Amino acid sequence: MLNAGELMKAELDRYDWAAFRCACAQSAAHLPGDFLLLAAAKKREDAWAVGLENHLMIQSFPQEPAVPAVPVLMAALTQDLSVGARTEILDLLLRLIYNDDEDVSEACQQAAQKGLWLFYAEIAAARGPDTVAYACDILKLLEPDQTRLADYRASGHFDVRSFSY
Repeated sequence: MLNAGELMKAELDRYDWAAFRCACAQSAAHLPGDFLLLAAAKKREDAWAVGLENHLMIQSFPQEPAVPAVPVLMAALTQDLSVGARTEILDLLLRLIYNDDEDVSEACQQAAQKGLWLFYAEIAAARGPDTVAYACDILKLLEPDQTRLADYRASGHFDVRSFSY
């Protein structure tokens, strides 16, 4: 049986990263190592310093590895991550599912919707205001049942001050 850390590695192994063109104008073969560095970061500054967004996007336009990056980042959320790494992953997921390329944005949204409950779990865990805010923003974009979203907000079981409409 796979543990949470192995889920991310298994997801990374599903793709031929060398076949994707990275935003850095090279092959995306280096991205698996970058994803692992991001997941291992102890502080948000360290997670940000990995610079994954500069390899997955050019400004607000996602590049070839963006769509397969979504399930990798979702698998990372199942791990015991630092709050900084978790915050950076949620921030990156938000940018991948809401960007200036409608087709890629939609493909990223479809990939992220498969793990919708991970975002509810992020809100429930309340690891920090940023993780809750990013998870709320992602759910506002992805949750097809907006009534569920409103019900969870009204339930009082979640600290969702940033969860406004």
